[in-house]
Amino acid sequence: MAPRRRRRLAPIVGFSGPSGSGKTRLLVRLVPALVRRGLRVGALKHSGHPHGFDRFGKDSERIARAGAVAVAVEGPSALAYFGPPVGGSRAMARLLPPVDLIVAEGFKSERLWRVELHRRTIGREFLCARDRRILAVVTDEPPPRRIPSFSPGDVEELADFLCRRFRLGRATRAKRSRRG
Repeated sequence: MAPRRRRRLAPIVGFSGPSGSGKTRLLVRLVPALVRRGLRVGALKHSGHPHGFDRFGKDSERIARAGAVAVAVEGPSALAYFGPPVGGSRAMARLLPPVDLIVAEGFKSERLWRVELHRRTIGREFLCARDRRILAVVTDEPPPRRIPSFSPGDVEELADFLCRRFRLGRATRAKRSRRG
């Protein structure tokens, strides 16, 4: 029997910024823009806070409470995994079906290419000033270095930028970012 070949992971792009900077809001608008360009998009979310993801009294929660190390539940349209962390964004990405691009919220300590979200009212310091893995900035003020930057409403332009950067799908607009 031939050994099973591991599939190549899609590029993972982290979206980073302080709480309240609009990461989830941007991703909820960006994912459909990427899908319109023909991409299959996966998403990962990391939280530093302990969460009870399962609901008390559900079969899966009762089985876990009884001593199961992990419980996976599959229904007609979705899969849920309740168990110990799998070890970061790349390990989580391997749980996804084949996709073209993975967007990841959180994972601050991992070495990922990133899009920074910066709002003047939320924080003064730009991450891109010290982190060269930041590919672009979504911001309401000029960044401290030459880097592609987008306003929070430039979702289509950001989707085109990501398609060009990772050579994916089809970019639909010729418009360039404000800087870069």
